Amino acid sequence: MLEDIELKLKSFSTRYMPTTNVVGFSRSILALGTMLTLLANPVRTLFIKRDNGDFVISLLENSFISKFSVFYLFGHDYQSILISKWISIIILALVISGYFIKMSSILHWWVAFSFLNSSTIIDGGDQIASILTLFLIPICLCDNRKNHWNKKIDRESVLNIISIFFLFLIKVQMAIIYFHAAVGKFSHSEWANGTALYYWLNHSFFGMPEYLSFTNNFLSNSYFIILATFGVLIIEILLFLAIFSNHKYKIFIFYIAIPFHLIIIFYMGIFSFFFSMLGGLILYLYPTHKNFELCQRR
Repeated sequence: MLEDIELKLKSFSTRYMPTTNVVGFSRSILALGTMLTLLANPVRTLFIKRDNGDFVISLLENSFISKFSVFYLFGHDYQSILISKWISIIILALVISGYFIKMSSILHWWVAFSFLNSSTIIDGGDQIASILTLFLIPICLCDNRKNHWNKKIDRESVLNIISIFFLFLIKVQMAIIYFHAAVGKFSHSEWANGTALYYWLNHSFFGMPEYLSFTNNFLSNSYFIILATFGVLIIEILLFLAIFSNHKYKIFIFYIAIPFHLIIIFYMGIFSFFFSMLGGLILYLYPTHKNFELCQRR
């Protein structure tokens, strides 16, 4: 009896072990999102607040978290943070390269966590990146490949089980994100009556950019805006329900979720959020035990 269970467990762990280039691609996407944010924004935008026209105050607080932050590593004056910024970019480039999986996974979380707790321009995507990179550490520590772009290799069942367990936690986390995103809107009258998107897209800060003003005719149409508003809720609910679905449904909703988040980029301009959600969606919906076919060697 015990031998049968052990054999089934071994077969399951071998079949579904997530040491594939799919997980590697997700890690690279998460790192790319943070890297682009660091590259595209100067230090004064990322970390320093303006006081009477001069850059005089660092927003890094004198606390344990700030001292743990990579951006506090050399101090919190301008030059020190600039050095820390480029160290972070190098770490993220290392993650994208796929080498030194074990070490880079810890460093990746350190950068993501530090940015979340140190920067002044964070959004929900930075919170998600910090959580996902933390859950990826045990998976990466169990990964004995030289590069996360390589095909998976045989390894001990215990390591496979650990990786599968933490990948399951990531899936649960992503499901919770979409569940909360949908259900959290139910109590707001604008979402209940279908007008929320109209107000969001015309918001002075979060609203759509001028180059999309040609879509105003659609956004002023009551039928269209109601359909679009309820469409957002439906997609988020379907993404939550995907955790209970089969492989075909997961792939189907995956290819709906990508343009859904791309639209958020174009209309609200939160690029880092897209990369965090894409990295999470790959781990959540795509079969992580299989390599991307286009990346396989023939």
